Amino acid sequence: SAATRRTKITVLAPPGKLGIILANKADSKGTVVSGVRTSSVLAEKISPGDRIVAIDGEDVSRMTVSEITTIMSRKADYDRTLTVL
Repeated sequence: SAATRRTKITVLAPPGKLGIILANKADSKGTVVSGVRTSSVLAEKISPGDRIVAIDGEDVSRMTVSEITTIMSRKADYDRTLTVL
């Protein structure tokens, strides 16, 4: 049904810590959001269960948490565009 179709959304993440908790997908490659702190700048935009598929247009859909964390911290001084499903 259309309701279960995953929609890609793009979220602008400001510089600094984002307050989201990431986890490796249990059943396949990739990284999902396992938690969002109430203080997170992305609290209204990202939900637990969202899958991170791209950062600044770079495909990260098959990357592990540690790989994604490395990219995010490398870009921590800048705005980052996250694409989530």
